[in-house]
Amino acid sequence: MKKLYILVISLSIAGFAGAQNNQPSEKRQQDIEALKVAFISRELNLTPEEAQKFWPVYNQYAKELSATIKDDEDVLDRDEKVLNLRKRYRDQFTKILGAERMNQVFNAEGRFRQLLIKSLRNQRNKGNRQMLQRGL
Repeated sequence: MKKLYILVISLSIAGFAGAQNNQPSEKRQQDIEALKVAFISRELNLTPEEAQKFWPVYNQYAKELSATIKDDEDVLDRDEKVLNLRKRYRDQFTKILGAERMNQVFNAEGRFRQLLIKSLRNQRNKGNRQMLQRGL
């Protein structure tokens, strides 16, 4: 069942990525974020009550994470800041989800990122193959 779910998410991401080549990047980013919310909700198996508490905290975390990644070009400094940020939010996630599921937050983020990258690469490779077939 989990493999089927991952396949559906992969195909959805691929569909969004392929269908949105002409859309502004902001719209594409919103669609990716919507897929991420669905993926993480599913991975964490959030109850409605947990979701109501979790998403505001997670959204603030994601906002800070994005700023941290964009602001620092030094890889080691950036990684250290990301780690410190995750440690800061660990207690808040633990209060909402419990210790075991708190770790799943970061694992689900990583799995989503991997699926997204794989899907985007597949779309790019598919486009490259089509160009080669046309003789471009």
